Formats: sequence, structure tokens, C-alpha cells
Amino acid sequence: MKLLGQFNYYAVCVPIYKNQLVFEVRSQYIAQPLEISFPGGRIEEGETPYEAAVRELREEIGVDVVRKLFDIEPIVTPFNSVIFPYAVEVDISKLKINNFEVLETFLVPIEHFSKPYKTANVDVILSPNEDFPYELIPGGRNYPWKRGTYEVMFYKWEDYIIWGITARIAHRTWEIVSNKL
Repeated sequence: MKLLGQFNYYAVCVPIYKNQLVFEVRSQYIAQPLEISFPGGRIEEGETPYEAAVRELREEIGVDVVRKLFDIEPIVTPFNSVIFPYAVEVDISKLKINNFEVLETFLVPIEHFSKPYKTANVDVILSPNEDFPYELIPGGRNYPWKRGTYEVMFYKWEDYIIWGITARIAHRTWEIVSNKL
């Protein structure tokens, strides 16, 4: 699926092992260091989103997919990223962490994501660049730009805080799984 406009496309695997989600703590050597996430990354030329998600799963935590469980709806972020999440069953008995990308992994029962610990809103505001041609639009500098609000979820598990897009995907995974039971 391609969207009109300039976007960066990413894919993530939501690894599930015995009704638990497998999370990783990102290493200090990569973008968003020490954040909690699912295995994932940029979709490379010629790859499908699912192929990219599986590749990233293997690269980051060294496990293969036992079986694909379900697709999760793509997420379009306010910062020009499109993320394709896929829930997959994994066997972590052969876990092999790529220490350059991943500091550690941990498990959280899926039902933990039924209700966020906390939610907060972030305002999304359009802010035209200095060279924006205001003279070409009705109202000029007084144009009534639309604003939006982006809800951010937070979950606590032991000493970990799972938040943002990762929390949103975990919550959606719980919604889908709980409706299939």
C-alpha cells in the first residue's frame, strides 16, 4: 500500500510466545536508544512489508516465525511514517540477540495491554517554514491551519515503560486477540 505524499515505510513483527508479547530494549548504538519496541525497521526496495518485518525479526532477535497469526492495521504517524505491524507466533528457545541493535528482551502477558496505565495527548500543529508563500493562500499569515491531537498510551511492566506507537500496537494486539478467543 502506497500513500500519496512523501512517507517512510516501516514494518514490525509483534512476536507472541505462549500468550506473551516479546519486547526488546533498543541498544544505545541505534536511533531511539533504550526505547522499548518490537523488532522492525525500514522496508527495503523489492520487499513486501511482511518480508521486511520477518527479516528484522531474524536480524534483531534471531528467531524465525512459527506461523503468521494476523495483520494489524497500518499506522500513519503525524511525522510521515507508515508502519505495518504483523502478529506472529515465535519460539524464543533459540533466541539470539543482535547486541548492536538490542540490549535485552522481555515478555509481557498479552492481557496486560487491556487498559493503559496512563494516556496523554500531544497536539499536532502545522508550522509552515520561513519561506512559505503565504501570499498565495487565502488569509495569508492568518490562514486557519487545522490542529490535531494524538493520543499516547503508557503501560508499566516491572521497571519498563512501554509507550507511544509500541504501546498502541500492543493494545491493538490485545483487542484483536481478545475478540478471537
